Amino acid sequence: MKHVLTYLELADSLLCSLPSRARIAGSPKLPCNRTFRIRVDRTMPFEFVANLMSPFCSLWEAGVHFDYSDYDSALSGIGGETQADVYIIWLDWRIYARSMSAQEAAHWLNERIVKLRMSTDKPIWVNNWPESLEDANRVLSFRASDRRWFRKINSYLLESVENNTGCVLIDLAQLTHEGTESFYDFRNEKISNYPFSNQATTIISRHLSVHLLPASCTPRLKAIALDLDDTLYTGVLGEEGAEGVTLTEGHHRLQRLLLQLKQSGIMLTLCSRNEEEDVKALFDTRSDFPLRWDDFAAVCANWKTKAENLNRLAQILNIDPSAFLFVDDNPAELVKMAAALPVVRLLRAKESGEETMLGLCHFPGLYQLHPDSMAVSRTTDIQANQAREKIRQSAADYQSYLDSLNMVITIYENEASHVTRLHELSHKTNQFNLALRRMTEVEANDVMDALKYMTITVRLSDILSDSGIIGAFICRLDGEQAHVIETLFSCRALGREIETVAFAWILEKLSDQGIQRINIEMAQGPRNAPALDWIKRFVTGSPEQLSLKDLCARVKAACESHPARVEVNR
Repeated sequence: MKHVLTYLELADSLLCSLPSRARIAGSPKLPCNRTFRIRVDRTMPFEFVANLMSPFCSLWEAGVHFDYSDYDSALSGIGGETQADVYIIWLDWRIYARSMSAQEAAHWLNERIVKLRMSTDKPIWVNNWPESLEDANRVLSFRASDRRWFRKINSYLLESVENNTGCVLIDLAQLTHEGTESFYDFRNEKISNYPFSNQATTIISRHLSVHLLPASCTPRLKAIALDLDDTLYTGVLGEEGAEGVTLTEGHHRLQRLLLQLKQSGIMLTLCSRNEEEDVKALFDTRSDFPLRWDDFAAVCANWKTKAENLNRLAQILNIDPSAFLFVDDNPAELVKMAAALPVVRLLRAKESGEETMLGLCHFPGLYQLHPDSMAVSRTTDIQANQAREKIRQSAADYQSYLDSLNMVITIYENEASHVTRLHELSHKTNQFNLALRRMTEVEANDVMDALKYMTITVRLSDILSDSGIIGAFICRLDGEQAHVIETLFSCRALGREIETVAFAWILEKLSDQGIQRINIEMAQGPRNAPALDWIKRFVTGSPEQLSLKDLCARVKAACESHPARVEVNR
């Protein structure tokens, strides 16, 4: 209990407002499950940022270790000699403004990124630059000041990051809008050649620690379980009724943020001690609420314990509880949740909805680096799954249930436009991830090479919804042998044997290409038992040097009566 309360207090102080350096320095130590090695190639000090990162990282049980280059404006030794989890190119762009055009500087940097990429497939972070450094720019026009050069370099840098797979922008230009004080401190620069203020340094450090690092290296959280009373509004629904609870300006901002998170792919759920009919009436009645009833993928509003309800929500969404963030204003409920389901992430809602909103803005695991191609359909598909379950319960048997869905499976082979989705599946999928490879963006791009790999992506639709791309098989080709190096399927698609039908298709395709033997890579993780149980239906003993002909016959026999129509997108 003490550990949970310590964590909650630390999250309050570090995420819900901007902490002072003294507060960060005095933060209690929390357990660390993994340490990330970060290489920094720089032309200005990074230590001021790095020294503040550990407490922020500890909120998601991470640690950081840094390897620094010398100060080198040519970046001649970029990347160093040791392998890192993340590479940072940390530049004072004013140096290059004196000797290059913005376009030349961007081209020079791109050459360095290409050189670094030859030795690593890990994420590369590059900082841009705030447009204005000098107070004098307040009395100088855009054309009369140096802002034009920095605006141009920022535009070129954005283009360069977008064109280089696995690159991420450290957007200093955007971060200047977060603080209330000056982003610069030229006294610091005079002493240490580091131009940013203490507040700016805290903002940068927090951004790297709770946004970029977890987003670059770990799966994104999948769902938020929300309390209602004194969390999404002020007041108690059961006592004051739908019209009596108050939507403050802060709670309005909180609900708007939650709606944006839903639109980005995070599933919203309700986990509340209230009557469900009262909760539905609340969202039907309050037109001033940004959130509507249909924005929630699932609702558990009853008088069971919240841990029981969160377990039920996880079953409905078909995800592990570890993919949830639970938000509640009552510390006792958060402590109970931690005791019953210690893998669930926790955030204490504040009386001020604005503080809760800020806590969510900075909560590790919610930040999104790339658009989620399935975001629009995810909540709708989960809601459709609940309708499917009703159909299944009323069907005469399992085959009748499948027949009634009118499923269409579409197969894509080495489809380059699916690289981002493939990367998402690799990082998001926990239950049906056979090899737990957790591919980088560069790896996901590489496996679309048709000369070396056969990579298929799988789309699913039925009478209730279009689920989008929900699965993938990646096979490395080696003469007459193939290696299935990864098998991925979204939890939303499980229970309808889509993975078996798609597996039969790719095995037959490999056979047609003359493949004789096949290896299947698999790894045991904490939550991928469904994937391992599935493959064991067809593979007994070693998964290496299997006869493709025999395996194909077993898999095809398992799905020969499956009613789905299989289409190949060419």
